[in-house]
Parts: sequence; C-alpha cells; structure tokens
Amino acid sequence: MKKYKIMIFVIIALLFFVQQCTSINLLPSFVSNENNYKYLSTGASSENYVIDAITDKTYLYITYDTINNYFIVDDSYQQIKIDTDGSILFKTSDKTAEMPFKSHYVFAGNAVYDFSKSEIVPEPYFKRINTDTENLEKKWITIFKEFYNQASTVVYGNNDIIYLKIDEGWVALHLSENHYFGGDNISARTFENYPAKYNQLIFLKDTKSNTYSDWMSHSGSSVDKKYNDYDFEHSNYPENEFSYQNNKIEKIGLKKTESNSTFAYTPIISQFLAVGYYKLQKGDEYVRFKEDAVKFPFWFFQSDSYLNNYTLPEQFMTETEVSFIRYSYPTSANKSKSEGLYIVKRK
Repeated sequence: MKKYKIMIFVIIALLFFVQQCTSINLLPSFVSNENNYKYLSTGASSENYVIDAITDKTYLYITYDTINNYFIVDDSYQQIKIDTDGSILFKTSDKTAEMPFKSHYVFAGNAVYDFSKSEIVPEPYFKRINTDTENLEKKWITIFKEFYNQASTVVYGNNDIIYLKIDEGWVALHLSENHYFGGDNISARTFENYPAKYNQLIFLKDTKSNTYSDWMSHSGSSVDKKYNDYDFEHSNYPENEFSYQNNKIEKIGLKKTESNSTFAYTPIISQFLAVGYYKLQKGDEYVRFKEDAVKFPFWFFQSDSYLNNYTLPEQFMTETEVSFIRYSYPTSANKSKSEGLYIVKRK
C-alpha cells in the first residue's frame, strides 16, 4: 500500500512538473467555441456591445468631466473628446499642444481649445509673455499677480507656462527662472497661495489592479504592481472618496504556447508565453476576447494579462455605460499587436 502511495505521489508530482514547467497543457480547456474569441485589435463584440480601438499608445490618461459629462483621452500625441455614448466628438493632434493635469483645456502653440464647450474652436492668445526674450526678472512676479487677480481661469502648464484667461482673452506667461512650480507633470502644479482656477476632471479606476487612469497607471500584474492597498488608500487622490464600479475582466482559461525566458545561468524556464481567454460583463451579456499573456512556473492558476478595465464611480452609472480597456503588454514578444486603449460601448 505504501508503495502505491509513493507511486501516486510521484505521478502527481510529475504531472504537476509537466503542467507548470513545460509548454505542454495537461489541464483541459474550459473555453468553449474558441473561434468566437477575437483579439482586441481584430474586433471583439457581443450582441449589443462592441470594443473599438481609440489609440495604440499605452502611456496615457483618461478623465471624465462630472459637470458636462464627457471623457478625455490624452496620449501626449493627441487629445480626444468622447461623449457618454462612446462616440468621438473632437480630437487634436498638434505636436505643440499640451493638456495640463485634469484640465479640459488644450494649449497649442497658437491657440487654446476648450473641450468643455459643445462647439470647440481654436481661441488665439491675447498675449504671450516670454521671459527668454524679454527682460522681466525684476517685475515678473508683479506681472503674474496682476494677471492672476484679473483672471477667471488659471492653469499651470506642463511646460513651465502659466495660462490665464482675462476679459481680453488668454495670456501665456512663461515662468521666470527664479520661480518654480510645486508638483510635476503628472500631478497638480501650482504656486503656494496661488491655486489654479478651473474645474478639475476625475480619473477612472481599474478596481482589480487598484489603479487610476493617470500617467502612472499600471497593469497590476505580479511584476508591475506598484500600489498596495495601504499606499493606495493613503494616497492624495481625491477620487479615493468615490466608490467605483467593480466591473472586472474575468479570465476564463489560459493556454501556454511556448517558453519565453529562463532563470539566469540555468536552463530552468522562468516564463511562458500564453493566450488568455477573457470575458467582460456589460448589461446582461458578456463581451468575450483573447489576448497574449504570460505564465510563470509554480503559479498554478495565475497569469499576467496586462489588461485594465477603467470604469467611472457608481454614481455616474445612469449617465453612461462606457468603460475603457487598456492592454499594455510590456515586451516585444506580443504577437497580437493589440497594445493600446479601447472603448467598450453599445453598438
């Protein structure tokens, strides 16, 4: 009896080794009708919902205007306004443009675009004041205070420019070399005692990876997890007060395809390439798709899909069903060519 127990243990250990440490898939697939699963880049949909591509960039942010109800996607190459039905309303692709932190203003070299307006037209600058070409060092702060006190809107830009809206129009005031913003290009920038003057938009959130749709968003995978629960809960995101929709992407199955890398100086496989099969519930149905993923030995049921599903707080569920999927596979081993941002919406 003891001999049989040993044999059973050896067989189980061997099967476990083959399943976990080789590219052979011993476990049966739980995915039916695999041909119905498409890569994001080739089009995935259900009866009433569709996943459409927005941009092939992954370093980006998504914000939502809680007053006027629209989304903005900024991937630094373009800024896109999207309505609550998921339709693109407007986009800019000016290489000189910047959209400062959580604002709805795009500042280009020659004009300003206000994305909060129903009709977006370029507004030329009333005045540009450049400290590089004008000797303003001694009176710069006086000029700033004068415009600041007049301005109805003040936005601290990413490129050391302060944008101020006065009655005559927009003023672009370049920063003096002896003055410095607090904050950085991925957070609110300001002068102490001179706060910005504009309605800040909010980030969406991926509840599975515990991250917001900002420049520093991550996949939440085992190798990319930056925020644990304590750090996240004690961060300075004002969105922490919201309860977000818990609409997670669910993995149905995974198939290893080949080994990808080994541990240093050994032949032991450290990572497998795989194809993951997923579903996302929208309404009473599921949108199903597949994407390249990675699998690590000895992590029995876990894999890294590098997928985020960004949703709005629950209080905006009546405004829109739209959510966004970001696929940010980190290496060139990705064969699906699906990297980028996608919108999930009704057909």
